Amino acid sequence: MNDITSPRTASACPDRSTKFSWIRFIVLALLLLSRGAFAAEEWTGLPFAEVRAYAWPADTNGRQVILPGIKLREDVLNKEGALLNDDQIKRLQAAVTGKHTQHALMRCYSPHNAFVFYDSAKKPVAFVEICFDCLGTATQPKSSAEWKDFPGLAKIFFELKLPVGHWPSLEKFNQFFESAKREKVPSPQH
Repeated sequence: MNDITSPRTASACPDRSTKFSWIRFIVLALLLLSRGAFAAEEWTGLPFAEVRAYAWPADTNGRQVILPGIKLREDVLNKEGALLNDDQIKRLQAAVTGKHTQHALMRCYSPHNAFVFYDSAKKPVAFVEICFDCLGTATQPKSSAEWKDFPGLAKIFFELKLPVGHWPSLEKFNQFFESAKREKVPSPQH
């Protein structure tokens, strides 16, 4: 006897290669959608190849350390910068996006530290300039976080063995930050 499959039965069971094609399509679609959902946390929104950390002397006298055109002020302590690893880059991006603890702000702004994002041609494309003494930042492009994760930022600098403003240790800085969290102040205008 000949087996004859009805057209209805044949179309209801796609062959194995069609099933795998659909599975691949669905997985790819989910990956693309998830990347779009998390893109806001990838702060710069610009392609970059590496991030380097820089520090300046404690006596910056209220002058910015990142100059127009994302140029480093010439008295930088580590002219080559300290290269961040992938984990540090993720933590840096998380520290300047999302919700973080509100804290007091000082009226001063005397930055001593910065992170600079570079493209594959070693051209600077973004930065985070930080004053750990005043708890202020400047970013380009503007970050989405109203408040930054200063303990997280300080931890990266201490890991890289770079000075953090006037703070001799991460523990001392964290004590200062804990006391600053208790004071309520208007949101920063940096």
